[in-house]
Formats: sequence, structure tokens, C-alpha cells
Amino acid sequence: MPMNENDTRLRFGELVRLHTNGRRFLDRDTERKLMEEGLTRYNLSFDEARGVVRAAVADTDVALEHDLAGTSTELLRTLADRRGQVGRDDFEKAAAFYRARAGKRITIAEARQRMKALMEESDLQPARSGRLIRTRRWYRQIEA
Repeated sequence: MPMNENDTRLRFGELVRLHTNGRRFLDRDTERKLMEEGLTRYNLSFDEARGVVRAAVADTDVALEHDLAGTSTELLRTLADRRGQVGRDDFEKAAAFYRARAGKRITIAEARQRMKALMEESDLQPARSGRLIRTRRWYRQIEA
């Protein structure tokens, strides 16, 4: 018995829910694999597959990596001073936000790496920090 288009979307939605079950964070690779599955196996259009993924993610309160990157970038821009520099404390707060929103599925070191990458993409600079000698060493020590 051939499946109609609505049944196809429902089955694909169930597959997405299966992949997001127990998670609070969906990375770009997993999202891309789910989209490919929807396109190839379920014969959905790109927009239909993306819509089903977004709907399933919204229902289960799962964060998508690229959505989280967008909100984290805006947070960094908000925390930056008028010269576009982000202080160490603000950077740590942004990394903690990223990690909390990702459901603590990533380590604090990974969150710092991703925040550093977002800062570099957004042309934000680290502010100097320290008591006697103010340097950007705290930022340089984060592996890229």
C-alpha cells in the first residue's frame, strides 16, 4: 500500500523524535544527516524536511547548533563594550549560557572553543584581563 505525503511526513517526524529523544542539543552533523534522510529516503523537499525537523525539535525543547550559535553571537555582541571587546567574565558567562542551553552535553572547554570561534566570526576582540599585568592570555589559551 503506497503511503501518502502526510504519512511520509509523520514517519519522518517519528524518526526525528527518535534521534532527539533524551537530548537537549542537536549538532549540525546530526541535523544534516536527518535532513538527508528526509530528502532521500522519504522523498521530501528540502523545506518540508527542514520544517519537520524544526517542528520536532520545538516540541521536545531541543536546541539546534546553528540556532544556538545565533543567539550566542547576539549575547556576545550585547556583552561587548563599545570597542567590540568582550571581557573575560562576560566570555565565561556566554560560554556557560551555551553549555546550559546545549543541555550540558558538551564540556566547558568545548563551549569556550565554540564561543571563541563565534567571536572570531563576529569580529569581536577579547579584552585585556589581569590584576597587575593586563593581557589577553586567557583568550589565547583556548584552543581553536
